[in-house]
Amino acid sequence: MAKINRLSDGFALAGYTLYSVYACMLFHSPTAISSFTPFGEISTFWFLIALLTGRVCGYVFYSLFPSRRAAPRHAQMALLVISVLALLGFVVVGMALSFSSMVFDVAKTLPWLCVGAFVLGGADAALVVGLLGRLVAFGLRNSYLFLVVSNIVAVLAYYVLTFLPRFLSFPVAALFFFLALASLLCDRGTAVDQSKSEYSAPCFRGAFSRLWRPMLGVSTLGFMAGLMLQISGREEIALEAFQQSSVFSSLLLYVVLLVVALALPKNVDLGRIYQASIPISAVSFLLLPLVWNSAGGIVNSFANLGFMLALLVLTCLVVEVARDTGAPVFPLLGIAYAIAYLSQWGGMIVGFRNASSIGRGTLTLTAIALVSVYLLTVLSLALFKDKGFRGFETESVVRGRDHFHSARAEGASCGERCDEIAEAHGFTEREREIVRYLGQGNTIHAVSERLYISESTVKYHVKSIYQKLGIHTRQELIDMIAQGVEEPRG
Repeated sequence: MAKINRLSDGFALAGYTLYSVYACMLFHSPTAISSFTPFGEISTFWFLIALLTGRVCGYVFYSLFPSRRAAPRHAQMALLVISVLALLGFVVVGMALSFSSMVFDVAKTLPWLCVGAFVLGGADAALVVGLLGRLVAFGLRNSYLFLVVSNIVAVLAYYVLTFLPRFLSFPVAALFFFLALASLLCDRGTAVDQSKSEYSAPCFRGAFSRLWRPMLGVSTLGFMAGLMLQISGREEIALEAFQQSSVFSSLLLYVVLLVVALALPKNVDLGRIYQASIPISAVSFLLLPLVWNSAGGIVNSFANLGFMLALLVLTCLVVEVARDTGAPVFPLLGIAYAIAYLSQWGGMIVGFRNASSIGRGTLTLTAIALVSVYLLTVLSLALFKDKGFRGFETESVVRGRDHFHSARAEGASCGERCDEIAEAHGFTEREREIVRYLGQGNTIHAVSERLYISESTVKYHVKSIYQKLGIHTRQELIDMIAQGVEEPRG
């Protein structure tokens, strides 16, 4: 069984790495489009907008129409649809690029380029959800390492591919996309069984109560990254310099993230890592009035790094929340990524509409930098005013766990004490489960999520527990458990 798991993990890592190489080539640094001379700033912008629009629509579709079926034929049908959409998108985009180089009239081929990019974006979204959904089988630390290592390998591979002749960029990007898709076809060991997920409204509400703050942060950083992409004068920078700046800054970020994880072998504090994304993005706007588009577009790289880091942490949090609450991972990923890329789409639109009035040393550029830094500061205060923030744990749960661990160090375990109380007062099996969660500091809402039952059902059992114990509040129950834990049995 261990060998099978290692093989499945290898397929998952290889698939996401191959996709990341494709994303670097086609989106983060649009090498494939820039390799065609007739396509300049306007065409590249509309290509990226169409690609983002297709991505957002694809993620929204996954959010609204999640599949509860786990039959292999349904998974194969979904992969077939993704393959057809991707093939159609690549063919249309490739034909538009080829014809534009022959007729030298971008206006005639631009609509077809956007249509192909839109279709390709939808297939792209489906592939991302399929690849990242496999992280449910991993732990939180392993999910973090998975994303960091795969991105390091992808950035290195992308840097090597930048030395290829430019006309090969688009075919090579298509090749990496279909190789990533093939990893889903070849691997059955980490397939996600959606039929075991909980599709109830309380379950979704509980999941989003833990995710709304990191989603808000990612959407703000995504808007900033899209804005910076248009106002930093990227089109005036040599393509090679832009690629190198993007590669080396991304590689440095992921290596630091890997070192942090290896230095903390037991746990990864995602809250503190998430906090680092905001000052990284703020640095880009502080440097904007000084360097603008100098140094290979370093200000754009910083803004994009903040967004990438926040999105990586959000992905880990979404997968962990899906594993913890039983919520379906595909809709959660779809909503999180739709919000992130929709905000980036909005930032690009705003930046593009105002880019003509912005230049080095202008008052508008300085005002944008100051306002952006102010907004990022306010965002930081709003997101992290709670010192217990870990992105997915509520304050009450953190306090309950701290109380549980401190008590356990001095005497019997919390679970043993709960079992003693249950045996002494004749609890049912369900009441035994509920009293364990309550004793750890969980709320009624959290218990309903963990046991996949309604809050009214939990309240009914809690009332019965209180009657049997002769108490009236949850704090009395916690004190009763803690008293036995802190004083070891003789």
